[in-house]
Amino acid sequence: MNPLSAPSVRFLLCLGVFTSGLAGLTTSVTAAERTGSAPVLMKAADRVPWTNLAELEAFAARGHLQACAQLGEQLLRGDGVAQNIPRALPLLEQAARGGIGSAIFRLGMVYEEGQGVTRDRLRALEYFRAAAAAGEPEGFFNVGAAYVGAHGVKRDYTEGLAWIILAAKRGAGGNTEQTVRDRILKLRRPEWIRAAEARAPAIERELAAKPVADFLPASGALVPPRAAAPAAPAPVITAPVQKAPVPGKIQPAAPALTLPIAPPPAFDLPPPPPPKTAPSKP
Repeated sequence: MNPLSAPSVRFLLCLGVFTSGLAGLTTSVTAAERTGSAPVLMKAADRVPWTNLAELEAFAARGHLQACAQLGEQLLRGDGVAQNIPRALPLLEQAARGGIGSAIFRLGMVYEEGQGVTRDRLRALEYFRAAAAAGEPEGFFNVGAAYVGAHGVKRDYTEGLAWIILAAKRGAGGNTEQTVRDRILKLRRPEWIRAAEARAPAIERELAAKPVADFLPASGALVPPRAAAPAAPAPVITAPVQKAPVPGKIQPAAPALTLPIAPPPAFDLPPPPPPKTAPSKP
């Protein structure tokens, strides 16, 4: 099948990353990767002026923004063409600077994954915020997930829930909103929910007040990922160890980021610690 005869579907990669605790309250989260398809880069109803790869290349060469977005996406994934990430990224950047929401969202995932660039979660968050301003529901979700999961920013359940409320309003996120609400209630902080509900319409006003381009991170040269340093040689022990190190409290490492496809995965949250009770009087 000619991949250009049907919509070229981009992966909808949402973060679903909610780990560690807040204000001394520890949570543990497992994120899962799911498969599926996302809002299509080129919907079936879209009338595009190209019918094959050669025509798509020609339109992209002339700066047609949707053509740049589609060709960049296909080159990034190797969809119908040989994968070519160094060529894909400038095309996606050009489309993003022109306000194409799907390209903006994809660049957010590029920086979140470190796909052909140095991984940069803060820059990824800026792209997700800009994607939300461009109307991408998953942009709203990923901003919220970043705040709830403390990825690139300090954990903030109120801000995170506000963005997830807006994502759910636009059809993204599945039951994540309710899960976050339940978690906040278990933390005995219902005021965070009220604050998030008040914050959500303020976010919408903020996004509507400026053009999409104002939310994009500053453009700059794409920085390729650093090559892994060679492993250091094992140290040579020349004297016996006289005393074993004192064991300390070992914090479990955060789980590796998974990139689930929409709808975002549910995440497991353990119950909060039991409330402290005052010692009984003799």
